[in-house]
Amino acid sequence: MAPESPGDLHDAAEIDEILTLRTLLLTDEEKREARATDPRAARILDRVETMPPEILTRLHGAIRSLEPAPAPSAPVTRPVAPAGRAVWWQEGADDGLSPATDTVLVDGTPVRGGSRVRLRPRGRGADAQDMFLVGRTAEVAAVLHDVDGSVHLAVTLDDDPAAELNSWYGRYHHFRPDEVEPLGPLADGPGRGRPDGCP
Repeated sequence: MAPESPGDLHDAAEIDEILTLRTLLLTDEEKREARATDPRAARILDRVETMPPEILTRLHGAIRSLEPAPAPSAPVTRPVAPAGRAVWWQEGADDGLSPATDTVLVDGTPVRGGSRVRLRPRGRGADAQDMFLVGRTAEVAAVLHDVDGSVHLAVTLDDDPAAELNSWYGRYHHFRPDEVEPLGPLADGPGRGRPDGCP
């Protein structure tokens, strides 16, 4: 229950704000019907209609703390993600990432957008639909970094008649690096992925 919530509406700050504003938008006739139908609805309407602006402003939400505040004499340290980058919620955490040109080593071979791979989804822990793609070949469109530091490859199937359309829309299959087998060295240029390299 959010401490900013003044009563039993939803008790979660931002959602209370939305419900309060929606309640204020009811027509006079709708408000009369609600008051006549349910005593709890009448109490909510009365509270919402008489809510002071400072209480309504508090419903917009509050940031408690994303990380503990350091003691005044302690140096401020920037949290670090497993991959050596700033944690995902901090500004600039994704600086330097480029899905179309980033590379990842797979069995000692650098793989990036334009690389060709054979799909080898793991038997356990793999998506059931991915198991239909075992042995198929694909082109890597992007190397994607997840917020937990893991890496995924966005790929399009070589024999998919809609591959170009899916690339244009940014619809890909996603595999971990250990679920693909590189089919040769890096390609010399971008493949059929979107020009911005974004999935």
